[in-house]
Amino acid sequence: MRLDAAMNLEMGETSISLDGCGRANCFVSHAHSDHVAALRAGGKSILASDETLALAGYSDKVSPLKLDGVSIKLLNSGHILGSRQLRAELDGESFVYTGDFKLHDSLTTKGAEVEKCDVLLIESTYGSPEMVFPERDFVYSCMAKWVRSNLERGAIVMLGGYSIGKAQELVKLANQYLGISPVVESNIEKACSVYEKFGVKLDRIPVRTDEAEEVLKHEFLSIVTPSSASRSFCGKLEGIYNRKVVCAVASGWALRYAYSADRAFPLSDHADFNQLIEYVERSSPRKIYCTHGETVRLASELRRRGYDAKTISKASQMTLDEFSEGD
Repeated sequence: MRLDAAMNLEMGETSISLDGCGRANCFVSHAHSDHVAALRAGGKSILASDETLALAGYSDKVSPLKLDGVSIKLLNSGHILGSRQLRAELDGESFVYTGDFKLHDSLTTKGAEVEKCDVLLIESTYGSPEMVFPERDFVYSCMAKWVRSNLERGAIVMLGGYSIGKAQELVKLANQYLGISPVVESNIEKACSVYEKFGVKLDRIPVRTDEAEEVLKHEFLSIVTPSSASRSFCGKLEGIYNRKVVCAVASGWALRYAYSADRAFPLSDHADFNQLIEYVERSSPRKIYCTHGETVRLASELRRRGYDAKTISKASQMTLDEFSEGD
């Protein structure tokens, strides 16, 4: 097996681009826009879950991956609906690419599966030791309490999250913790419909429906994209509705950055630092490459713990035989 800095994996006679479009065979880990280049490119043989294809809108437009004796297994990654890890094995040597993942269950997804491997390519979004999130249930409770208190004061409440994944989790939060069906934007509604197609029930009110028009006459909760969960946008809405409007953003980066919102809650669909370390400990790789995020910091922390870890930029057609040198 060979891996290069562009995240192209060679296995015998087969080559696969990992969340890229640099090869004829491409693995698409999930439906977020920064991971679907292969689907946009067209003409590729695609390996992805049915949920990912549906969320990305490419369900009927892909060709199956062509493999030559390589054992491929897709594992749940716990990031969003349909997100997958890729595990490849050839001649007794195994490789895992995590894609974006988290280990803990959320209201809409089960946590990532972990299997042992020889070589691990791991995402590093929150690869710095200070990026450790509170317990998810605690964050849910804090968000619900904040929403409830503002609604009881007669305010309109806007919760911001990415249209695929986070927004559906926020809808489920409103359903389970508040007993509310929130108003949702059109692009969020589109993803919610796919979630429901695959068995995740989400009670919500699509914007620009008769039901939504009635709800908008009073205080209400709306799930919106992050750009709409800002004080400047809320100020405009206050002029329209003649009512107080408050907003909050749900993001792991709430631990580090300030947002132009009334509140920011550290709710992420990525693994925090502790989960990254836990994944490595459970998978027991002898070689680790870090990609997507705080790669340098995570690789350094892993080396400090005794692992052979580098950033993906250090990958240069290393074979698995070379991986074992110096062990």
